[in-house]
Amino acid sequence: MFSLALAALAAAAPPSPLTAEQQQRIRCVAILAIVAGEQQRRTAAALELPPLGSQGARFAQVVGDAVVKETGRTREQVRDLILAQVKAAQQAAGPAAKLPVEEARGCVDVMNAVAPPLPPPGAVQCAGLLKLAADDVKRREGMSKTATDLIAIASLLDNRARTELGAAGKTGAESDKELTLAREAIAARPETAPDMETCVELAQP
Repeated sequence: MFSLALAALAAAAPPSPLTAEQQQRIRCVAILAIVAGEQQRRTAAALELPPLGSQGARFAQVVGDAVVKETGRTREQVRDLILAQVKAAQQAAGPAAKLPVEEARGCVDVMNAVAPPLPPPGAVQCAGLLKLAADDVKRREGMSKTATDLIAIASLLDNRARTELGAAGKTGAESDKELTLAREAIAARPETAPDMETCVELAQP
């Protein structure tokens, strides 16, 4: 999801020089992207930091859009600036490939100021995310164990969401519409998706 947000960053105009703040934010997007990738691999050092996937993607989007608007660079040029910082950080890590955890801690503070964490997701949002995830895995892998597990979690969240919507006075048709709109919103803007782990926890009894 993080890489999608970076790739989403392409328009034109003679660029103005980057300010120190813009440079810092671009550097932080790169550092947090590296750590987010290692969190997906369950690297112990990366897991010392809070989950970075969804919020990091929003941060990358906000920073990218701002730099495009403020400097006249294209989204492709901004993406290249971020990738250059990713490469620089990886080269600085040397053969040991030590993660820049301390720098990432400072970047989490920057991220929280620029793209604050979203409120905890509700069952409707999580049901939409898990349904999309289950459909995607089923399409690629058929009824694999992962697909089966995701379908089961999606079903639990769907039931919970319908219970909550019913308690709020929504009819079955209105609940169907809300769940469909939640899925469509996440599919259209993946960077707005709630954190997967949080949603899986929400499905627990």
